[in-house]
Amino acid sequence: MSPARKRRKRAKRSLGQNFLIDPNLQRKIAEAATGAIGEGRSILEIGPGHGALTDHLASSGAAVTAVELDDHLAATLGARYSDDPRVTVVHGDILSVDLPSLTADWGRTRVVGNIPYNITTPIIFRLLQLPYPADIVLTVQAEVAARIMSGPGTRVYGALSVGVAVHARVTKVCRVPRQAFRPVPRVDSAAIRITPRDPPRVTIEEAARVRALTRAAFSWRRKQLGTILRRHPDLRCPASSIRDALAARTLSPTVRPEQLSPEDYLWLSGALTLPAQRF
Repeated sequence: MSPARKRRKRAKRSLGQNFLIDPNLQRKIAEAATGAIGEGRSILEIGPGHGALTDHLASSGAAVTAVELDDHLAATLGARYSDDPRVTVVHGDILSVDLPSLTADWGRTRVVGNIPYNITTPIIFRLLQLPYPADIVLTVQAEVAARIMSGPGTRVYGALSVGVAVHARVTKVCRVPRQAFRPVPRVDSAAIRITPRDPPRVTIEEAARVRALTRAAFSWRRKQLGTILRRHPDLRCPASSIRDALAARTLSPTVRPEQLSPEDYLWLSGALTLPAQRF
């Protein structure tokens, strides 16, 4: 094996790199992201790596902007696509670049990526900041996908489930077994589609309030709602605010966080006296 070939296969654990090598799954995920996208429509690819999805995306006729943090991979991809007008490689961090400025029409842009497990939640909530892109297809850890798609009363229902639900609808695209990656991770993955709500259900301020409330509630998930609202250091809601809000929503102060629906959290975040926080 040549040195160049060895370098191509090496992944950086510090960046959470696991490269998707299964061609059938590459095509399936790319097709889920592009659909009937039409010539010239925009795709934002997160972490293109060696370009496994990039070629499929570009062949759909889309204008692909690929954001890569790794210095070597960004340089390699930039050289590879330097003469291809369909692909623009951006060397940057998806958590800090100005996303709407990367494409001609962010509101019509579709996002796709095999994202690092260790920063899955920050990436998702970055993409769900207003203004939204049109659609998002991400490959994430299977356990995280289950949490995102879970409903009230289930074991894995939590702040992530609620936080995504107030912004978007989520469906599963396909299972992605660990053997489809190199290096092979210790867990299986799943590709999911996150479709932002149009029109949005929340403003920027309302989204921050929901996030603050759910984070606090599920960090004390074994306690009763009334106790959480009254005593959690990030909330400490006035007693009158708690009493009036729960009565108006016909909620008992003894309910647990996992018993409330995303709609309950959205309503309570507006009715309670809460600190405004950005996520």
